[in-house]
Amino acid sequence: MGSTSPDLDLDLDIQTLTIATFHAALSNKTTTCTDLIQTYLTRITKYNPTLNSLINTNPHALSLAEEKDLETQSLLSESKPFPPLHGIPIIVKDNISTKDIPTTAGVYALRTLSTRTDSDVVSRLRDAGAIILAKANLHEFALQGTSTSSLGGQCLNPFDGSRTPGGSSGGTAVAIAAGLGLVGLGSDTVNSLRSPASACGIVGFRPSWGRVSVEGAVPVSGVQDVLGPMGKTVRDVRAVFDIMKIGEREVNEGEGKGEGEGSRRRIRIGILDAYFGLDDPETDLSEDLVHENEIVQDIVNEAISAIRSSSGSDIEFIHINPTTHPDWRFTTLYSTADTQIYEFQERLNTFLQSPTVISPYHSLEAIAESGDYDKNAVTEVFTATLKDPESFSLSSPGYQTRLKNISILKDSVKQCFEKNDIDALIYPHQRQLVVQIGTTVQPRRNGILAALTGRPAICIPAGFSPPTSTAIQGVPVGLELMGRVGWDEELLDLAERIEGILQKRRVPNMEWI
Repeated sequence: MGSTSPDLDLDLDIQTLTIATFHAALSNKTTTCTDLIQTYLTRITKYNPTLNSLINTNPHALSLAEEKDLETQSLLSESKPFPPLHGIPIIVKDNISTKDIPTTAGVYALRTLSTRTDSDVVSRLRDAGAIILAKANLHEFALQGTSTSSLGGQCLNPFDGSRTPGGSSGGTAVAIAAGLGLVGLGSDTVNSLRSPASACGIVGFRPSWGRVSVEGAVPVSGVQDVLGPMGKTVRDVRAVFDIMKIGEREVNEGEGKGEGEGSRRRIRIGILDAYFGLDDPETDLSEDLVHENEIVQDIVNEAISAIRSSSGSDIEFIHINPTTHPDWRFTTLYSTADTQIYEFQERLNTFLQSPTVISPYHSLEAIAESGDYDKNAVTEVFTATLKDPESFSLSSPGYQTRLKNISILKDSVKQCFEKNDIDALIYPHQRQLVVQIGTTVQPRRNGILAALTGRPAICIPAGFSPPTSTAIQGVPVGLELMGRVGWDEELLDLAERIEGILQKRRVPNMEWI
């Protein structure tokens, strides 16, 4: 089925299209699912060879769209509503299983890995009417933040081709920002949904731990892994999350209680001052880095001022003094509480040996021996477990120590929320701009606090750095909000409101491609 009229789809702006506007166009019969998929496939052909955002497109995407168009006609004729994600093209990070497209984790050795079933989230999205359009590039095994992989290559930032898109869910973010897909899925072990959202000027949401099933995803850490949605707007992200989420939320009732029925409690947001400046006391900092940090601080502080001045009397900001809480620096938390290095090998081996997985290799050791991976992109999470599997395992004393440290951290953050009676913390996702191509590590990101405590966190566009010769619109800077335990829906409400105040999303000018 092709377009039934030459005028179909011409009025849709692919770069500003949302789930709601697409469904409205379907209802008005001014476009079709086939038109939309074909438009995206054309853009993928044009832009992806340069951006390297996608590894595989779904060979059945057009035929699936044709089926959706028949459903559309039937639903409209019977005056029935569309399923929530009817005909919506979704980009899926390539560490999330899809039964009809390989699932590679960006690793050349796993380029033919397939699964007999969809992951739980993909199954839910298909049931809600979505079309899986493509599988996205990511950082090798999702272990770092520049989206460099042996299979997909180096993913480029659509706002600045000399820079990375953050990561590890960089391919998904680039595809959404560049108009190669409408919404997307990513994973987040430390920063990976919010880092590329910040770098590419879109929205990335890390749900509370346990709100979304991770069944069928290539694992890194059972303690920290979550799957979450990415999109151009908070509303689209919420629409996808509403389909992904499972079970009842676990809510810590002691945090940020309201004042009781009949009274509207003011929203209180804590400004996490310790997460703004550079915290490298033993490192010689370059003038360029200091300047970048000043740019980020100015953008986020201006955003906070705009929220404060536009929100009337029901949003209040308070500063969280760094001396009132323990050391929450990334370097400290990574070295004392992050569990990846202890979990990765055993979790990955279990996945590769699952009866639903058809893999050319069945262990991390076998992949390492093959040599078919990017040795510059993997981290010590990959190498240390192979060199010393006894020290870095689920049964090691070091792992138990980190679990205890996570418990202590959770109590510390809970006390911060309770003592200050706050609904959320606010801070820049990262303290410097996204790094240049050729760098395999993205430093100074702030996402680990939510990752270790299992709290919901969302990154939305806060502004852009000044234009340069390689970034004529500037480089995006993201603002992160971390919420109360289990209060994902309330955090999304707050983020949508702040998004409406700031309105900082831009469409990337990709004339450089």
